[in-house]
Amino acid sequence: MRAVVILPPLRLSPHFIDYPWLTHLGACQAAAVLRARGWNVELLDGLAGPDADLLRRDDHAWLGRPARAFLDRLRRVRADLTLVAGSPFLTAGPGRPWLDRLLSETPAAAGTLVYADLVVGGMHYIEYDAAALLRANPRLDLLLRYEAERLLAGVAAELEQGRRPPRAVRENRVPFPLDDVPLPAYELLDAPAVYDFLRRVLASPWRPGPFPAEPAETLPLVTARGCAYDCIFCSKNPGLPEPRRQVRAFPWPRIARAVAGWVRDLGLRRLVVLDELANLAPRRFDRLLALAERHDLRLEFPNGLRADRLERRQVRRLRPLVSVLKVSLESASPRVQRDVLRKNLDPAAVERVAGWCREAGVPLQVHGMIGVPGERRGEIADTVRFLARLRRAYGVEPLLQFATPLPGTALARRLRPAADAATDLHAAFQHGGRATRAFDRAFLQRAAAALAAPDATRERKVIVNLTYRCNNHCVFCAVGDRPARDARTAGVLAALRRHRRRGGDLLDIDGGEPTLHPDLTAVVAEARRLGYGRIAVTTNGRTLSLPGVARALVRAGVTDVLVSLHAPNRAVQESLTRAPGSFRQTLAGLRNLLAAAGEEVRVAVNTTVVRRNLGTLPALARRLARLGVRRWNVQIVTPFGRARASHVPSERALRRHLGRLLDRAPRGLEIQVVNAPPCLLPGRERFALADFGKAERAMVFVGEAGVNLQAWLAGRRRRDRRCRDCPFAPDCPGFYRFEGARGGTGVRR
Repeated sequence: MRAVVILPPLRLSPHFIDYPWLTHLGACQAAAVLRARGWNVELLDGLAGPDADLLRRDDHAWLGRPARAFLDRLRRVRADLTLVAGSPFLTAGPGRPWLDRLLSETPAAAGTLVYADLVVGGMHYIEYDAAALLRANPRLDLLLRYEAERLLAGVAAELEQGRRPPRAVRENRVPFPLDDVPLPAYELLDAPAVYDFLRRVLASPWRPGPFPAEPAETLPLVTARGCAYDCIFCSKNPGLPEPRRQVRAFPWPRIARAVAGWVRDLGLRRLVVLDELANLAPRRFDRLLALAERHDLRLEFPNGLRADRLERRQVRRLRPLVSVLKVSLESASPRVQRDVLRKNLDPAAVERVAGWCREAGVPLQVHGMIGVPGERRGEIADTVRFLARLRRAYGVEPLLQFATPLPGTALARRLRPAADAATDLHAAFQHGGRATRAFDRAFLQRAAAALAAPDATRERKVIVNLTYRCNNHCVFCAVGDRPARDARTAGVLAALRRHRRRGGDLLDIDGGEPTLHPDLTAVVAEARRLGYGRIAVTTNGRTLSLPGVARALVRAGVTDVLVSLHAPNRAVQESLTRAPGSFRQTLAGLRNLLAAAGEEVRVAVNTTVVRRNLGTLPALARRLARLGVRRWNVQIVTPFGRARASHVPSERALRRHLGRLLDRAPRGLEIQVVNAPPCLLPGRERFALADFGKAERAMVFVGEAGVNLQAWLAGRRRRDRRCRDCPFAPDCPGFYRFEGARGGTGVRR
């Protein structure tokens, strides 16, 4: 008897999760069942060949061989049985129309046409309407649901007896042992072609894989099926009786023999272990590590390991075996773990593993999940804070997803479908979130954005106020109450050498107006000689309007210049600078700088936002874009120097005007909002993250001792009750406090 197993190329969501590159596992598993009965089996592999790749289309991704070439080969199939190796990538989302086309173009000469659900190793099996799929595809004869090996063997037996199976959906609902189930028939693969395909797609610049492309000699393996835990979001053991905690393992001697054969015959160098929980049984996990060590194999566990079942000695053994280790936290709340998720994991176990990984030098990813119905806002914020703390303390990479009720899970059974629920489940994990009475989607998006905020580490940036003299007299100047004098050049250079020895590698030169200092270019040149990697000068630009000044600054070695321009017209600008002619000179200096800078020097504009110029920001944005400015820092006025509470726009006005500005910014103009807590920019929090991490900056004032900028500013910031459950709260500096403002803050509601 002859069979053809079809592993089709895949039409995917552009946001796809799990491991479509590795669906060879299910196809080769089906082939092994048929070969065990003596069938002659051919694998029609859509994920191998020189033309197989990962491509981005307008509304989907394409993985594998081109559709036309694959369909041309499919139409020539001749067999007694043709089986399409099923996966969630075919029955849900963009894959379904492609599956319908595959089935409709399979010729009658292909014999009995079967679609079979097979274990492909991802964490997510997605339930679907099997009867509807059968009705929609008249060419399809049989649909085998869930773990299809025994059903497939039964179909083969009927065909061997000359009986054509009646058209139907057949379901396996028995947790059969795996003692006699064959392991995947990887000998059917064109291994070099598969490895070349993996080398290409795992290194895709658009969507790199979850583990490195090398060694590309990689095969997936499931050593056991099922999980003993009862997490509400998991789709383990589909079709089996509740509570679906059955765990069944392949006999270890068979796994060891199979792996040895793949190493010998196929040149295997890496196993991707796709068990739902690979370290459920510590002794069996030790055997897996020993097997990898014996054959000099790399291992990957993209589904993650359970932290409270890992041991320190195992982490040490994993160091030479894995590119990265992954454990799942989900929630930092013990209540959510116990009563909502039913995961029952102590978050302390995750932190313990993080410490072991740092000690052993093992890169660690920690998975978190927010937005589960039953969570509270404060618990979501706690999870984000916990992940951020693991990143700061242990170098962990947090991976955050939104709770998504996959069909067939306890979570889906608990929730009614939302009217606005995403139809692309893959996108929902990364960009979705479901509103509940406790939180809305905007809060979940803010929580995710908070985790993207930069961490404060050591003092790496040095800020030098080179002079307090200035040719403007701005109403809001932060140093306008300082005596107008220059710093001693020798003292500045000594400070630069001292901070460079301490690891400082970024330098900001500020004022006053630093271009008025006679030794500015000498300071820049010495900083370059000392090895400062980035040297920025902040200026009002007026001196740069003079011939040759901008070119001299560029030649000295400056890497960034920030020009202060506060309005799009002379009237508003000079009402703020209180310096007649300053608008014309600043524009001329900015033009000179842009001409002299070339590609080597980054030019940006700084604008201080006060009540007087808030409404002019869109016009200024358009003017900057016409000038060719690419970067713009929009800075809310701070309570220093001459600034007063009366200068500060209301919170409502800031939200309205900044929101419109960010939504309608000219193309090519990169905007960063400074001195704004993220809550001022709902839905646009990423623009406000510039303030995060200022503990990295040390300030050297003219004639004064150096200080840490974050510590210096902290005394002028404040928080209120809105900050209590805010996920940004641990790192957000808060609101600036102006004397005389209602409630003690300069940002009025």
